[in-house]
Amino acid sequence: MNRIIPYLSIEKIAMHGYGLGFADGKAVFVPFTMPGDCVNVSVSLEKKDVIFGTADEFIHVSDLSQIPQCDAFGSEHACGGCDWLMAPYQTQVEWKTELLRQTFEQLNLSKKVRDTIVSPKTEFYRNKSFLPVGRNDDGIYFGMYERYSHNVVPHKRCLLQPPVMDEILDEIVSFAHKVKLEAYDEVTHKGILRHAGIRINKKQDEILLILVTKGSKFPFTKQFIQTMITSFPQIKGIVQNINRSVGNVILGDEDKILFGVPYLNDELIGVKFRLHYKSFFQVNTDTTELMYKYLKQSLSSDDIVLDAFCGTGSIGLCIADKVSQVHGIEEVPEAIADAGHNQKLNSIKNAVFHQGKVEAILPDFMKRISFSAVILDPPRKGVESSILLAIAEQRIPQILYVSCNPMTLVRDVRVLLESGYKVEKVTPFDMFPQTWHIETVVQLSLA
Repeated sequence: MNRIIPYLSIEKIAMHGYGLGFADGKAVFVPFTMPGDCVNVSVSLEKKDVIFGTADEFIHVSDLSQIPQCDAFGSEHACGGCDWLMAPYQTQVEWKTELLRQTFEQLNLSKKVRDTIVSPKTEFYRNKSFLPVGRNDDGIYFGMYERYSHNVVPHKRCLLQPPVMDEILDEIVSFAHKVKLEAYDEVTHKGILRHAGIRINKKQDEILLILVTKGSKFPFTKQFIQTMITSFPQIKGIVQNINRSVGNVILGDEDKILFGVPYLNDELIGVKFRLHYKSFFQVNTDTTELMYKYLKQSLSSDDIVLDAFCGTGSIGLCIADKVSQVHGIEEVPEAIADAGHNQKLNSIKNAVFHQGKVEAILPDFMKRISFSAVILDPPRKGVESSILLAIAEQRIPQILYVSCNPMTLVRDVRVLLESGYKVEKVTPFDMFPQTWHIETVVQLSLA
């Protein structure tokens, strides 16, 4: 029987969205709780200084608490998609600002952190979702993974994605039941369907559907295509991605275009984009536009900008009409192909995109081009220190660092501070409402 901590008072919000209380001289982290809650906690993991547990019973509920409008939230086996549905949105935003200030306190920069820029949409904002497939006695179903688990929690309606995505998933399930399509089993490695992915553009008049399968076999393909495009004429492409591996990576290296094209068309602050199904694009279009306008305002007309980790060229192309030149670098071939296409689509002449790893291309760039600003928008793992040191060595006047991971962001900012830069301001943008995640732009200049 698990150890129980009775009457734990939740005092604050911690990283990863946990409510934090204290017992027996240790910090106790409890998901789906908030300051003002008093709970009985079932201990799931205990270490020297910390305890992790779940709320078995709420003795008192915070005065700020609201009833979550999702059956899959906060239950014993809760969906891991949302952290804070029990909190009003403005409270969530205040928590995010405070968490970021606490993170930057280790650099004595908490006062540089501005208030979080709120998301225009707090629900149904995601333009992309990949959902794993589960199975029960009734057949397959879609859901989200339970936190720190590969148990698929079913849901009927997700508050983060547009309702049409749920309707598409329901149609896939209905078809699967009719043809007895089997879900992939991670233990036995049997079954066919592993994930379903959906991308949708801002106008919601173009949709991409991606089916991730264990092998190349997908029964009744023609019937499936006809069913989907009849029910959802906005579907512009259906892609079968084949992932033969036994790991937890979602996409494999093989794919087949079952219908239409593997991309859709979208727009950001007046710039048009073609997006391949594999290409990175921020999931909250409205907040992305606010962030890109902010980046644009931070630059001047004579700037020569290096757009590292440029993806489909979204940042570089959105700032191109403000600056002198843009040079983008991106490793993913499909994304760089999109960037080149998007450049031509918008008749932009002062942007050039290069395919390859930033650390491989950057040294030669530095010899030939005198950059006045660098935009860094890396994956969650952050930027290699060698890249940061190469930028610092060239004494590039301004750095705009875009990050979705506060921990790696602070680590990398520390390197830049030690290399002769200073932080002008830290601006958080709420890219991910209902979750603890935050997008941040740090503006640095030479000290």
